[in-house]
Amino acid sequence: MPQSLTWDERLQGFDCPLCGLYLFRDQRFRGYCLLFFDPYHATDLAQLPEREHDAFMLDLKQTGQALQRALHPDHMNYECLGNSGPHLHWHVIPRYQNDPRWGRPVWEGWPRNEFNINRVVIGNEEYQDPITSIRTCLRETEV
Repeated sequence: MPQSLTWDERLQGFDCPLCGLYLFRDQRFRGYCLLFFDPYHATDLAQLPEREHDAFMLDLKQTGQALQRALHPDHMNYECLGNSGPHLHWHVIPRYQNDPRWGRPVWEGWPRNEFNINRVVIGNEEYQDPITSIRTCLRETEV
């Protein structure tokens, strides 16, 4: 995200690297996804009109269900932060007993920006496999 942009410019969506990004490129937690509120750049769940909030929560539920069916994790983590950029989103993180942070939050105890510095990036073909499985399961969960 260009540092020269103001918060207001970023809020309007200028040069947003997050729009349209769903499967996180760092796959140290297999299936780690980001679910973005797409209609506009909202920054807080409490600011959403009830209908939009409910639809976003349904999207979150369906995402979790699809990830569970596609990847069979031992647990799921859901985190909504939003203090580093003006784009409301959820981190949806399948957790496995053999993952590097099992039993602890994924953020705790690592250096700041760990996910940007020491990424576990898989190849494009490996990246497409979970996307295909997740999309198939999402279609099955749509109401």
